[in-house]
Order: sequence, then C-alpha cells, then structure tokens
Amino acid sequence: MQPVDQGPPPPQPSVAAGPGAGAGPGARPVAANRARVVLGPLGAEPQSVIRRGLAVVIALSLLLLDLAWPGPVAGTLSVLAMFGLLMGLLVGLFRTRSRRIRRLIGALVGADTIILLTLFALFVARAYILSQQFGHPTDEYDRAARIYVLVFLVIGALQAVSAAMPERLVRVALKLAQRPALMLAGSFAGMIVIGTLMLTLPIAVENVAYISFIDSLFTITSAVCVTGLTVNDPGTTYTLFGEVTILLSIQLGGIGIMTLAALALAFARDTALATQLRYAAMLDARTLGDLRTTVKSIVVGTLALEAVGAVLLYLQFSGDPRVEGHSAAWMAIFHSVSAFCNAGFALFPNNLMLFSDDFGVQSIIMLMIVFGGMGFPVMREVAILLRMRAARRMVREAPAVPLMTLATRVVLWTSAILVVGGAVITLVFEHGRSFDHLSWGEKLLAALFHSVSTRTAGFNTVDLSLFAVPTLLWSCVLMFIGGSPGSTAGGIKTTTTATIFATMRGELRGHEPTLGRRAIAPEVFRRATAVVTISALIVLASVTVLSITEDHEFSRLLFEAVSAFGTVGLSTGITAALTVAGKLAIIVTMFVGRCGPLTIALAVASSQNTRLPYRLARESLPIG
Repeated sequence: MQPVDQGPPPPQPSVAAGPGAGAGPGARPVAANRARVVLGPLGAEPQSVIRRGLAVVIALSLLLLDLAWPGPVAGTLSVLAMFGLLMGLLVGLFRTRSRRIRRLIGALVGADTIILLTLFALFVARAYILSQQFGHPTDEYDRAARIYVLVFLVIGALQAVSAAMPERLVRVALKLAQRPALMLAGSFAGMIVIGTLMLTLPIAVENVAYISFIDSLFTITSAVCVTGLTVNDPGTTYTLFGEVTILLSIQLGGIGIMTLAALALAFARDTALATQLRYAAMLDARTLGDLRTTVKSIVVGTLALEAVGAVLLYLQFSGDPRVEGHSAAWMAIFHSVSAFCNAGFALFPNNLMLFSDDFGVQSIIMLMIVFGGMGFPVMREVAILLRMRAARRMVREAPAVPLMTLATRVVLWTSAILVVGGAVITLVFEHGRSFDHLSWGEKLLAALFHSVSTRTAGFNTVDLSLFAVPTLLWSCVLMFIGGSPGSTAGGIKTTTTATIFATMRGELRGHEPTLGRRAIAPEVFRRATAVVTISALIVLASVTVLSITEDHEFSRLLFEAVSAFGTVGLSTGITAALTVAGKLAIIVTMFVGRCGPLTIALAVASSQNTRLPYRLARESLPIG
C-alpha cells in the first residue's frame, strides 16, 4: 500500500524567543514594539508621526532658546514647551498596547514615576523663576533658569530612553540587585542624583542667588556619603525643606541603602537564594535567619540611639541663647542623626565652635560618634554580652557568658588606642597654639573631641586653619584609618589597620601574624593589603588633581583630600574657595571613599571563591 500524501505540515505559530524572533504571521518586531512607547500605535498615520516629531523639535528649540537667552519672553515659551513635553511623555507612556512591554513598564513604574515627578518639579521651578523675571529680572534668575532648563533636557532624555528600552533597563536592574558591589555604587549614585535635584529647587534655598547645581551636587554627595564637607553654611543657605533633604540623605547614607536592600531581600519570598546569600555575606551573617535579625537590629538600633541622642541634645539646647531663632527640637534631631551617622553637618555658624566650652553638648556628640563608628555587629555583640552578664549576676543558673569574638576585641582596642593617641598628639602640638585661649580643662576636652571627630565624624569646636602642620599630618593618618567595619564611618577601617600592624610585628619577630592569641588567615592580610594600597592610590590621585587645579598649600590640599576619602568632613577652610574642577575632584573622592573600600573588599572576597585548578611555581624576590 502506498502512503497517502498528507501535504505540507500546517504552519506552527511562531514564538518570539528574543530579538529578531517572531517573524511568523501576525508577529510584530521587537523594535516596533519599543517604538510604540514613544511614537504611539503602529497603525498611526505617517502624518501623525511627523506632526509629533515636529512638535518635539519645536519644543526642544524653545528650550534651547531659553537656555541661550533666558528672559520673560523666552521663559514663557520655555514653560509652554516643558508642559507640552510632559504631556507628550505621559501620553506616550500610557499608549503602549503590547502586553510584554506593559509588564516591563510595570516593573519600572517606580523609576518612571520619580522621573516624571522630577520633570514636573523642574517645570514648576522654571515657572516660578519666570514669575520673578517679570518683576525683578536679574542675573541670578537667568542663571537659575538655565539650570532648570538644562536639567529638564537631561532628565527628559533619560525618560525617553527609559520608555524606549524597558527590557534592557530591567536586565540592568536585575544585575545590580544580584551584585552587592554594583548595587552599592548604584544606590548611592541614585540617591545623590535625586537629592541634588531636590536641593536645586527654589523651595530648598533661602535666596535664589544660592541656586547652584555644582554646590547642590557637592552638598548632597557629602550628605549621602556622610562626609560633612560643605561649600556654604547649611543653616543660612537652605530652608527647612533643604535641611530635611540633607537630613534624609544623611540617614539613608548612614544606615546604608544596601542595608535597606538587604532588608527587602531578607523578607522577600520570590528572591533568588544566591542573591540573599550574597547580602548575608556582606553583612557578616551566616544564614538567612541571621540576615533578617542583623538587618532588623541595625535599623531599630540606629533609630533608637538617634532618638536617645536627640532627647539629650534637646535638654541641652532648650533655653540656650546660642540656639535662639531656631527650633531646639529640630536642631537636636538634626545633630543627633548627623553625629551618629558620622556626617559632621551642623546648622550652627562655624560648625560647633560656639560650644567649645560646653562639656554637655560635646560629650553627647562624642558618644554618638563613637557608637556610630563602632559598627553594628560590634554594638550588637556588646549589648548581648552585657545583657547576659546582667542576667548571670541576678540568676546564678543563667547560661555562662561566652567570650568576646576576636573582631569585637580588635575593634574596641584599636579604637581606644587611636582615640587616646590622637588626643595626646593634638594636645602636645596645639596646647600653646590654637588651644592657647582655652583653660586646661577645655584644652583636654578640645583635644579629645578632635581625636574622636577625626574618626570620620567631621565636627569641629576649634578653627582647624590654625593647626600646625604636624597636627594636620597626624589627623590625616587618623582620618585615613577611619572607623570600623559595618559602621557609618569611612576610611580603611580599624581591623584593616590592626591586620597590617600584626603582620609587620610577625615579620619582625619571625612568626606568623597574630591578634588576640589567634593567627590571622593569609586571605585576610591579602584583603587588607589590597584595601590599603588602592585607598592610598585614590588619595594620591585626588591630591594630584587638587594640586593642579587649586592654589593652596600642599598640607591643606592633602588634608582636604584625605578628609574627603575618609568621609570625615573636616577642613582647614579652603572648601568654599575651591574651583569647579576642585569641587568635582572632591565629589569623586567622597563617592569613591564611601563605596571604594567596601567594594574592594567584596571584590577580593568573591575572587577567592574562584580558585585556579593549578598552582604556579613559587620564587622569592629581594625585599628592602
């Protein structure tokens, strides 16, 4: 029997498997789907697409006209163009009909909402400047108008890219979430951008003459990176809205957006297990249960300590004539958060120099700095041990108190040595110089406060421009070391310094490096060496750039660069006099100083998990 010819097989429906797939009947190209977000439905008439393109070109031309020649007439046309572009972006966003693209846009709705709200805020700001230009045209208003138009153009371009490439942005967001090091830098950068735009608005400044994009970028970078360097006086430059923006930036930068991300991942049910484990390792948690407990203790402990500090400061500020004209409650909250986060921002003129003889205020600020720079894991362990010892004394049958871990012992001992040593060095060099007008009790207090503040806090009660060069040099050493791991402080960290000195001592004595009767693992020394070396190179690069762009003494430039890298915030008074290039160099140094050491440590730690399947022949080299 001959087989019956069944004819050609029926056509199978095409499944789009990626870019370029889905060429079957009824399929639509991915590029066309992307274009629909901006240009509207595919079935739209060519004349309609041309009209939309022409409208966009006209609007951009009007904005460029306002950018070149700001004034009442050009400003009016610019505001109308901004409103038209805003409406066009909204219509283009909601016109999409592709289910796949709609789902992806749903994943980015938070980012799109932030961008559109930012554009709307810039539109309102430009409209406000326009209303002022009709009555009082000045160069300050023209400069502010240029800033708002330029930023509107940049943000509008980002919104267009976000609408045209949602798939790629989702992939980038997923990669960031899976890699803590990238998430760290990306989260800080995002906060800096948002805070800078908020601080540039007219509602954030006391006078329109203070509107400056570079100064706002500098201030917010300093706040997010909990540094404290400022180019203007925050208390007189910014309104309550601007001060709240700075405080929120300090709080998020201090607690760490990484901690908030880990909190979300720890309680999420649909997050990859590998991603949760990466964040657990970043916070020194062994299990996911420990990650949840650690993150909750960080957030709750931070808010609780800041609340206690605010109450104590309120009792000091209430009725004090030095706080006259300000809300004592707001000043207490602001300085408590700034001190615990080691930010160094103050709303008083000349930082805390008005309180150079106030033992109460300085003691509270120092305690908050020490707690914030100690590190969350150390504070948690110390609190648990103290609670267990108290229970042991009250109830003899209570469990025995375990020994303190090596990391906690190293942090406490190293911190104590640095604080006492820094105070002694400062007192020796400054007791007859910048401390000459103080009594001996005030001299001891000022030396101790400066030593604690160099641990990346940034507050000052005396004029640092009067310090001798040796004091500035040793202050640079303290600022470079910074605080402890897992804290709000910056620098290379106390454990890194202790590891380096233990290795040096071991080499001189001819045995392996030890700390607290424990041998240090070789990978710990390699990680510490990498952090110190790269950090020193960053400071060297920053000083090199500043020595080219600025005309100041080398010791002051070195002090400024180390202060920025260590996220300290102390300055000899040259910050406000920096050029635009110098400000940008300090901005980059602050950002790298906040993200760099932890990112380096994470990168070195992750590289140790990918060992080579072989070992090269070893050979010695002459050293020294």
